[in-house]
Amino acid sequence: MTKYVNEMFKIDTKNLSYVFHVHPTGVLIHDYFGEKIDVVSPEAISLKNECQRGTSTIYDEEKNKEFSLDQALLEFSFPHKGDYKESQILFRNETYGYVFDFKYESYEIRKPEELKTLPTPSDASEELVIHLRDEKANIKVHLHYLVFEESNVIARNIVIENASKEELHVLRAYSMNLDFMNQYYETMTLSGGWISEGYLTSKEIVPGIFQINSNTGNSSNKHNPFFIIKKKSTDYDLGECFGFNLIYSGNHSEIVQCSNYDKLRVISGINPFCMDYLLKEGEVFETPFAVLSYSKMGLNGLSHNFHDFVNNHVIQKEWRRYLRPIVINNWEATYFKFNEAKLIEIAKAGKKYGAELFVLDDGWFSSRNDDSHGLGDYIVNKKKLPHGLDGLAKKINKIGLKFGLWFEPECVNKESDLFKAHPDWAIVNADHKPSLGRHQYVLDLSRKEVQDYIIDNVSNVLNSANIEYVKWDMNRNMSDIPSTNPGEFYHRYILGLYRIFKELTSKFRHVLFEGCASGGNRFDLGILSYFPQIWTSDNTDAFERVKIQSAIALGYPLSCISNHISGSPSHQMLRNTSIYTRFNVASFGVLGYELLFNEMSTLERKQISSLINIYKEYREVFQYGEFSQSTHILKHNSIEWRVTSKQKDKQVVMVFNRLQLPNPKDTYLYTGSLNSDKKYTVSEVSQTYNVKMFGSLINMVLPVRINSNGQLINLISHLKGIDGGHQEYEVSGSVLNSGALVLDLEWSGSGLNDKVRVMGDFGSRMYLINEVKDEARKE
Repeated sequence: MTKYVNEMFKIDTKNLSYVFHVHPTGVLIHDYFGEKIDVVSPEAISLKNECQRGTSTIYDEEKNKEFSLDQALLEFSFPHKGDYKESQILFRNETYGYVFDFKYESYEIRKPEELKTLPTPSDASEELVIHLRDEKANIKVHLHYLVFEESNVIARNIVIENASKEELHVLRAYSMNLDFMNQYYETMTLSGGWISEGYLTSKEIVPGIFQINSNTGNSSNKHNPFFIIKKKSTDYDLGECFGFNLIYSGNHSEIVQCSNYDKLRVISGINPFCMDYLLKEGEVFETPFAVLSYSKMGLNGLSHNFHDFVNNHVIQKEWRRYLRPIVINNWEATYFKFNEAKLIEIAKAGKKYGAELFVLDDGWFSSRNDDSHGLGDYIVNKKKLPHGLDGLAKKINKIGLKFGLWFEPECVNKESDLFKAHPDWAIVNADHKPSLGRHQYVLDLSRKEVQDYIIDNVSNVLNSANIEYVKWDMNRNMSDIPSTNPGEFYHRYILGLYRIFKELTSKFRHVLFEGCASGGNRFDLGILSYFPQIWTSDNTDAFERVKIQSAIALGYPLSCISNHISGSPSHQMLRNTSIYTRFNVASFGVLGYELLFNEMSTLERKQISSLINIYKEYREVFQYGEFSQSTHILKHNSIEWRVTSKQKDKQVVMVFNRLQLPNPKDTYLYTGSLNSDKKYTVSEVSQTYNVKMFGSLINMVLPVRINSNGQLINLISHLKGIDGGHQEYEVSGSVLNSGALVLDLEWSGSGLNDKVRVMGDFGSRMYLINEVKDEARKE
């Protein structure tokens, strides 16, 4: 709901308010963003600027002899008129150089409209548009505010319109500017790299500039565009925090600047790195939508807002609430070394252990036997697949699985027919020797003929067989951008990418697309506007995934976080973790396999058979339930994840242990969000321990001594485990919500029975909580 009263704009959602007003000088002043409030005029909540401070530049002495942009909290910022902080925009033309002066002209509250070039979140409650203009240059800037009342989210962007006779150079165009006062805040960001995506870092806000960005051509694993500003005292369940994200998949930049007067400026949008976008007379430039939210209920409350927003307004409508299938992917099982018989063997085993969709990964086309050849030539390698994709898909379907396929359409190897035919389609700078990544170039998607080729090429493959899933990969960062229109290149590439996505997802509505970029190198809301899920990381190690998924889930819902159970030791970390931990961690999101089942022990195959049924029973809760967490594993030895059904009749809780501690503390189970007046059963998922876990301690209970590393113990460990006990209770929701339920004692160096929880290093336990239905009331 948006109201305009006494030059004041007030946007309300279910739980938050956003307020700004028009200053007598025509500048927009920000007043408030936070918990929902009642206010009829801005005087009480506006920052007071009744006297000039120090050497401040006065914006317009005729209208106000004290008013300085540098001291004000601005809703929209521009340079060279006395505001010396980082500005939202920077333009240049021949007549006025860099100096422009934007003032309020009018507003409209209207039915939301889609952007012409960029993805737009759908089903907004309404749209507020503020029209600003530089009178001298006749340049217009339109501020857009999409309101999502139930999600407690506001999406902001600007549209620049060149209404003058001169060409306008857009050198900087951030989607939003937000000024407010610092109140012991700190930033939380998701940083990292390949196989270490989404590492959570915190930094105290002090005078100066803090920036996260990407200049790699994609949103990058270095700095995800999602970030948080919170009070230092805020934890997961209580306290104030602000969240920000960007619906964009290219170079982005987020700046948090604190002045010496403790005023904060937050700007988010396209990275101005190498940006010089030319607008001719009558042309417009659209910026991507930046997303803002607020919660006083801690980080979990903030993440619930973003999860609701993504699930209901970003994901395409046909995939909302769609239960994602369990995939079996052959990559870590075979890499490039496979044939049709090997794939059929993996598919049959996958079907036996609960998979529903088989995904053929890299290596199925052309001369693609390693990563240096064939990329770009999507012609089936008949040596590996003598019956082609259609023949393989039919065999996979006959097994009872859907069939999916890996692509990397944006890139090309030098050793490929495509590159030999169209070397000019690769991104290169004609004056320099190109630098390669993974032996490949990136195709120039700023060119329409390249876009058309990819659309046609991928369409031909998808029409050739019954393909119901696509894993869309992108395995390198950009370099050597062309010398022709370099200031427009990065953005035009993303516009071309979105055109491809829009065409293909519209044409193949039945195909489930999963985004991937060497794992989470392009995990953003722009991708999710077309692809309903993203491969979170190439690192499938369970412990690393706890860190990665914990951070990613702060801003993105479980329905889009793709996770696989892989072998142990993990290929990335060489770390051993139990099948229970690998399953428990991967279950919180979209579950899949990346395993050679015939290389697993008989015991592990039994374990996975029982576990997969749990996922299927609670799949909707895992993918669409309300996800909360207790703390981060980087700060504590143990953590708790919980996901609750919308009706609050089901909940799954996982307790994860980083390292086994001597004399571990007693553990309480905390659920937080169940109905206090209902009864619930709490059932611990049974585990069996590998007998080798106990080493020579096994001799303490055996009548004869055996070699703890001998053939007999190896045979026993392959076939049978030690029962790990099983807790089960019936308690009230109030007991669970208050954290009063005490779990069984954890292993503490001596004594083992069915009432002792053996966790060990990287161990975990899962608890299934179900409401006890009142049968008498039903009758």
